[in-house]
Amino acid sequence: MNNSLEESDTGHMTALIVTGPAGCGKSRWIQNYAQERGRQLFVCPCRKDRTLRDGRQRLHIWGRRTEPAILWLEGADDLTPEAQAFLRRILETHAPQVQFILECRDSSRLQEPIRSRCTIHRKYAPSWDELANSVHDIRGLNIEEIHEYLMPHEYSYRRMHHCADLQLHMPDVWRHMVEHRRNEREACRTADADSIMEYITQGYNPEHFIMAKLANSNAKLLAEYGDCLERSGTLWAFAGYALHP
Repeated sequence: MNNSLEESDTGHMTALIVTGPAGCGKSRWIQNYAQERGRQLFVCPCRKDRTLRDGRQRLHIWGRRTEPAILWLEGADDLTPEAQAFLRRILETHAPQVQFILECRDSSRLQEPIRSRCTIHRKYAPSWDELANSVHDIRGLNIEEIHEYLMPHEYSYRRMHHCADLQLHMPDVWRHMVEHRRNEREACRTADADSIMEYITQGYNPEHFIMAKLANSNAKLLAEYGDCLERSGTLWAFAGYALHP
């Protein structure tokens, strides 16, 4: 992001909304952003303090700092409406040297008055090449085995580093996971609705069966899957429906 976007017409640092799916690198981006600009970084864990009951006093103090600083609101989209109203007032009155960064997975859950005061920076799920590059300097790592294990919809920096840790430090657990995944992939290739109970017993992930079906499905089934997620429906039940001939 270029420097021309960092300062508003009033001389205050423009607040940022950094949004994207879990594991896409939002945290790393924010940490690098603060380091590159030489600013002290303060973190407010909003997912643990949705009402800002414990964080309001700290935000008041941090927002009045005279030295350049960045206030990172981790999981800002989890804040309650009342906490967001408080945050909006802070965004209107904080010191010019302080910049707010609101990290979230779904920016639409932030109130419009907050969004209108911020510049949005979107992060997207990483590609395989980006994931592989993030661990290329780890000695003894079998990256291709992790590539075989992960499915495209699972690509995230968090998941990649978790797999790397297991492979290096808990090899028996990792081998079991890889073998289980191979069996699951084979089951997905020959899946049928009558075997749902067997898949559940084996501890397979219903999303993998659904994703395999959606890859070759029509728009109607995709829309029904979206409706199931919105209604918090049972994924195995939907998998059985999708696999039914």
